[in-house]
This record gives sequence, structure tokens and C-alpha cells, in this order.
Amino acid sequence: MKVLAIMGGPRKGYGTMIMEKLEYELKLLQEVEFEYLYLKDVHLESCRGCSNCFFKGEDKCPVGNDDRDEIFNKIAQADGVIFMAPAYAFHVPALMKNFFDRFSYIFHRPCFFGKIAIGVCNQGISGAKKITSYFNDVASSWGFKFVHRLELRTMPVEGAEKKMVKKIKKTGKKFIKALNEQRYQKPSLGSVIAFKVRKVQHNIGNDETNADYKYWLAQGWLDEDKQYYYDVRPGIIKSAIAGLLNLILKPKFKTMFAGNPKEVYDKYLKLESLNFENIT
Repeated sequence: MKVLAIMGGPRKGYGTMIMEKLEYELKLLQEVEFEYLYLKDVHLESCRGCSNCFFKGEDKCPVGNDDRDEIFNKIAQADGVIFMAPAYAFHVPALMKNFFDRFSYIFHRPCFFGKIAIGVCNQGISGAKKITSYFNDVASSWGFKFVHRLELRTMPVEGAEKKMVKKIKKTGKKFIKALNEQRYQKPSLGSVIAFKVRKVQHNIGNDETNADYKYWLAQGWLDEDKQYYYDVRPGIIKSAIAGLLNLILKPKFKTMFAGNPKEVYDKYLKLESLNFENIT
């Protein structure tokens, strides 16, 4: 098993100590190839929010050559990924946020199905719950099966280490268990809705030059009988709710993409979709 720990802090502090303990516990349970990826040590340019990766493709990102593709390959080769960051100002450090921003196209074109993810956060006083919840949202949107959240308070109070070790051991057992079980889960209602809404969007706004559309088409996700990203029964209730929402949104998409969908996307890219001059 290959496990990749993506370390989002700007220094090797308590987070590294926690992760080394988790690595030790994992290796007691099973033979694991464990790799650390410190974002502070890689070259990852700042995202410019230009949306080129969405519409033109990630290869059209204007920031130049950095380590993005190498990092992607490391994730693709791993069986399990640990997203780890300390709580800074109630959220993830800038390094971790920029990492997610640089891979924003995966939110539109998920590709990590069959992989397991957990989120780990060390906090002084607060912020960890929000951060591990954020890790859950990101990982799930990228296709991971997110299975556990580990939140640890590193304040120097008596007995803190014992409580932390107990939690770390529990996390290790859950992570190993998930790596050895069925890795494709039954999707949540939110995931089913997200899939079906984007499917309707691309079927209506079917611009053949659009990177998202081409990816969805190649994956077979736009086929009429496709219910989800992979073969699974979402459930009657979830499908019905998602279908009802699609009935509401379908006319809006038809209005949005009336005419030439490519022109709509191009106007959005050029910041010409909004005009406040005539609004009082």
C-alpha cells in the first residue's frame, strides 16, 4: 500500500510529530510505503483564478512550469492520501489553500475514484473541525472516499500526549481498514445532485472545445443512462430529488446557453458576462 501525506504547514512542527506517530502506527498494522510531501519544499506557483484550467484545460494554465504535474502523479500513484495542516487564523495555511486552488480543475473533472483519504489537523485552541470538514469537501469532490477526520489540540496541558496517541491509533486502524475494504462508496445526496446538475449543464452547453465537456464526454458521463461517475445505484430518493432539481435548472441552462455555448464561455473568461453600468 502506498500512502502519501500532503503536509500543508510552512514548517516542520507539531504536525510532523503527529504524522510520524501515525506513520509508525500504520506500519505496526500493515506494510505501508509512506511518503511525505511538504508543500513548503515544492515549487507551486500561485493560482491566478483565470479559469483557463476549467475551460481550456489544465495544460493552458498561464503560471508557467512548476511542480503541479509531479504532485498530481504522486497522488495518482497512492492508494491513500492524508491531507494534513495546522489551523492558522481559523483555516488552512496559505500553502495548503494554494495547493487546492492550483488543482481546482479536479473539482470539475474528478479523477481519484478508488482512493482513500483522511484529514488531519493540529490546532492550538480552535479551527480544526472547520479544516477537516474542508478536507472532506475537497477530497470527496475530487473522487476520494473520505473516511476519517483527526483533530488534535496541541496545547501543553497534562495528559495531552496520552489522549492524542489514543486518537492517532484509532485513526490508523480506520485508515488501514478502509484501504483494505471496498473503495467505491454509495454517493451522498449532495454528490448525486452535483453529478446530475453538471451532466445537464454539459449536455445543454455542449461546447466541443471546452475542457470540462471533453473530459465528461470521454468518461461516458454524459450518456443518457449514466447515473453517477462509476457504476453504483444512488437510490430512488436521491435520484428523484436530483431529477426534480434538474427539471428546475434545465430551463435556466437553456437560457444561459441559448445560441453558441462557446461564446458564453468565452465571454465569462474575458470578464464580459457581467455589466453593472446600466444597473441602478
